[in-house]
Amino acid sequence: MSLLAGQRVVVVDVETTGWNPTRDAILEIACVTIDDGAIADSWSSLVQPGRPVPAEATRIHGITDAMLVSAPPPAVVAKPFRDRCGGSTIAIHNADFDLPFLEALLRRHGADPLYNPVIDTLGLARGLFGPGGNSLAELTRRHGIAHANAHRALDDARATAGLLLALAPRWESDRGTHSMAELAAASQDAIRLTGKRGSRPPALAGV
Repeated sequence: MSLLAGQRVVVVDVETTGWNPTRDAILEIACVTIDDGAIADSWSSLVQPGRPVPAEATRIHGITDAMLVSAPPPAVVAKPFRDRCGGSTIAIHNADFDLPFLEALLRRHGADPLYNPVIDTLGLARGLFGPGGNSLAELTRRHGIAHANAHRALDDARATAGLLLALAPRWESDRGTHSMAELAAASQDAIRLTGKRGSRPPALAGV
């Protein structure tokens, strides 16, 4: 039986005004749900960051102040996002970047914290291929995964979902991984054992 058979995984991505969750804010968030080994549905929203978007951030993801004029405030987005995650396993590419922003969003706006297991697809890739060349763009290109609109939350979440569907069977067949808990732990271990965390320049989200 496939590792993902009968499982629900919520793949998450954010775009931000910068790299520091204590100073910067989410301005786009997306979830893509994998049910029983297949992409099932998706959701995304722009988010009003409450401050101008720095030009260097716009150069990366293309999101401008004009695009955010009618975007909902974070207080409106936090609970629907948390409800979509439920108790499911979460998958993120470079979770060290996204998770602090997500935790700050939920904490500041009264939503339940995330205690969900987290699979880091960056860790899965490092565990299989070594520490270099594992950006989302490089991995999707290598595996023939569609990724037409990089650095937008929904497209990056879809690409990460495709990457998880490509890498999980490799961990099952090559490494003998038999549960989602084992896969999550292996991804975190690979990040730790490679000796460096996922890195992004200022304002760079969705790598």
